[in-house]
Amino acid sequence: GGSLCPSGNSDMGELWRSKKMQLVQLIVQNDAAHAVMSHLGELGKMQMRDLNAGTSFYKRSFVDEVRECDELGRILRSIGDELDAAGIKPAQTRVDVLELPELGKVDTQLREVEVELESLKASQALFEKNHNALEEQAIVLAMGKNFYNTGEGALASRELEADNELLSLSEFGAPSSSMLGVVAGVVKTEFVASLERILFRATRGNCVFQQKRIKKLLLDAGTAKDGPELTQKSFFMVFFTGGVLGDKVSKIATYFGATLYKYPDLPGEHARMVVEVDRRLTESSEVLARSTAILNNALQRCAHDYALWTHVVGREKMVYDALNKCEFDIKRHVFIAEGWVCTDEYEMIHAELQRAAISRGLDTRPIMNQLRSRLTPPTFVPTNSFTSGFQALVNTYGTPRYREVNPGAFCCILFPYLFGIMFGDFGHGLLFALFGLYLISKEKEWEGKDLGDMLEMVYGGRYICFLNGVFGAFVGLLYNEAFAFPMGFFGTSRWLGPGGETCANGEDCELSPELGIYPVGIDPIWHVTENKITFFNSLKMKISIVVGVLQMSLGVFLSLLNHLEYKDYKKVVFQFIPEIVFFEGIFGYLVLTIFYKWATDWSCVGDGICQPAPSLLTLLINMFMSPTDDITTPLYGIECFGGPEDGSSYKGGCSNVFALGYCSYPALKAACPHSCEGYLGISSGPDGSTVGSYVDKLGPNAGQLKVCISPMQSSIQGTLLIAAFCAVPVLLLAIPFIEIYQHSGKRGNQSYANLDDDTDGAQPAPAGEEHHEFSAGDAFIHQGIHTIEFVLGGISNTASYLRLWALSLAHSQLAELFKDMILGSGLKSRIENPYLAAFVLFIAFSMWAIISLVVLMAMENLSSFLHALRLHWVEFQNKFYKGDGKKFVPFSFQTMVENMDDEE
Repeated sequence: GGSLCPSGNSDMGELWRSKKMQLVQLIVQNDAAHAVMSHLGELGKMQMRDLNAGTSFYKRSFVDEVRECDELGRILRSIGDELDAAGIKPAQTRVDVLELPELGKVDTQLREVEVELESLKASQALFEKNHNALEEQAIVLAMGKNFYNTGEGALASRELEADNELLSLSEFGAPSSSMLGVVAGVVKTEFVASLERILFRATRGNCVFQQKRIKKLLLDAGTAKDGPELTQKSFFMVFFTGGVLGDKVSKIATYFGATLYKYPDLPGEHARMVVEVDRRLTESSEVLARSTAILNNALQRCAHDYALWTHVVGREKMVYDALNKCEFDIKRHVFIAEGWVCTDEYEMIHAELQRAAISRGLDTRPIMNQLRSRLTPPTFVPTNSFTSGFQALVNTYGTPRYREVNPGAFCCILFPYLFGIMFGDFGHGLLFALFGLYLISKEKEWEGKDLGDMLEMVYGGRYICFLNGVFGAFVGLLYNEAFAFPMGFFGTSRWLGPGGETCANGEDCELSPELGIYPVGIDPIWHVTENKITFFNSLKMKISIVVGVLQMSLGVFLSLLNHLEYKDYKKVVFQFIPEIVFFEGIFGYLVLTIFYKWATDWSCVGDGICQPAPSLLTLLINMFMSPTDDITTPLYGIECFGGPEDGSSYKGGCSNVFALGYCSYPALKAACPHSCEGYLGISSGPDGSTVGSYVDKLGPNAGQLKVCISPMQSSIQGTLLIAAFCAVPVLLLAIPFIEIYQHSGKRGNQSYANLDDDTDGAQPAPAGEEHHEFSAGDAFIHQGIHTIEFVLGGISNTASYLRLWALSLAHSQLAELFKDMILGSGLKSRIENPYLAAFVLFIAFSMWAIISLVVLMAMENLSSFLHALRLHWVEFQNKFYKGDGKKFVPFSFQTMVENMDDEE
């Protein structure tokens, strides 16, 4: 969401602009420094300035205290890991209602706990290792009994039957008489094959290797860095002859990480050893259980105080970090701190600090001064549960500049409206709104809980989902469409057939003069006409242009409010005015022509103009490419001459073309050659009479054509075009020359000073313009970039809003496709068996519902969301929004508590 909101609540007035900030200075005695800073952290309303910027951390005053807190934090993380390993959750203790112990006491407790836990862990590890060794010895005794006789017999028979094939054992130092030796133990299962192969080669085949996987996982303390871990092991037993060979087998097995255990040769000794191992296993289990219980009890005690310890250590570290940002006056024994606070909270903070000094028994009271500064303050935009999601969309682009108009105030309505135009369907929008309403209803249950990344993101935008659905349903209501079905929400169609009945498919219909136009939205009959696509394309394309130009015009006017807020009056005159003249002279004029064309009756019935409606695209192109040519298909101010004279809709023939002075128009000269003969230099007709008398004799329509012109439209478009072109050099050159003049002389710039009682503070420098020397070249470059972006962006941004038309058309056509091809197949099935027909309809409906949910409610939803976000970021915000502010981050212990909750 937005930045941390110390005041807790916000309204739309605060969302409109960031709150006014004041730089303050605190002067406190050294002995009260810790107490005052702790109380500031509890208030959470002041952002500290680092007065020691550039100073190494190791040269600051409280470096030892910070290191101590870091060491205690390491101990706490170690304890936390032990609690996680033991499956013990720290107690949910409300530290805000407890009396917090001093850091020294917590330090002593944590170090004692660390020593105790390390001792218990060492004992526990030793007990586990001994217990694991006894378990492995028992497994060796149990499994070895099955292999011993088999291995002994196999080796004896091999010596008897293949004496001539075996190599002499004399080279291994074995006696001539055969003596059977055994090496038994356990090894990781992954090394068994390698161990067997190496033993075979080392003994030249003079051994028998037996192995079997152990079902139970056993500890392996050899490779784990964090202590012993369970792993899969196998039992093995090697039979050989000769003592030297036995040493070699033992060394090779040990190299592979095997653990060797004694295996008795005699059955009686084997039985006694089994009994002894079982007895020791029982004792070891009891000791291990007692040791585990002692360790768990110690961890339970740690869990009870873990939250308190974490809070105290984190709190003290934040205090000492803040104190390291302060200056210490050694002579006066005071520390000086500076920070930003909300202007309307200054008095409250001052009173709270005085009250805290009294309650804590401090000998001195902190001194708090207001400072005048040219530094740019941080941006603090308070948000609530409703506005936080929309403000997060804006902050993702960039934090608002201090006191800049915040787009988040407009995002609450404009973003869902853009989404609704693309997602316009009453049914789909209603479902999405219900989904958002469900998320809103879960606020009390889910707030502050770990919901997972995906659900947390969706829940954070619950009000966005709700409003997106509401506006999608609203626009669908205007389209009179629900789930791609045409709906007569406001009555039947106003178009009637030849017999006065409701218009049906395939008929030529006319709009009923008695019924008038459809009261709200689009007449539902347009959804079933043959020219449906043509009609909706034209309508939605024009709606996209109108919405885009209106929103961008709003952005340009918001830039005016920014200029006035920063008292940058040169940009009011030489940036805002040229921008609004250029933009409205071209694209504002285009919107007016769209509305005028919609409001004009172009038919020949009644008072209709009886002229073909002009193409607005052609009108705009000719306005730029042929500004001096005659407009022969005008939009307004229409005057028609020539052709049959009926006097109803135009001046009446050509008789008065010359009198009105219109013969200068090439189109009229060609259409009314007789009437314009005098203009062409002919003083009399062929019979010697005057031109006017001669024309009257011929009749007003003799051999002449009807042509319509609009001197008014030509004049208006020419004026707008000239104004737009003149605005560009003003926008490009005026501001750099003014800035050069302003910086021609040297002027001092005081960093800050004490405020007078009747001042509100110095006007802060715009963000990004602090401590930069003026450069004329940079001024021209920056203004040139701005001019190019605005002029070219006016064209490209307007065209970019056509995505509203494209996405709306795609959503409508996909919904109609799924309805006709999937659901329509089930509805139109001609299966006579009613049960089978119902089953087929159920399958078709299920498929239609699933595909609609996946494609339209999920994929199309995301597509519309991203396109609406792009329009809001690029096309709207770039007209006034810089987004280069610094977020207000108050020194607050609450941020530490929230971070702890997020980690949990």
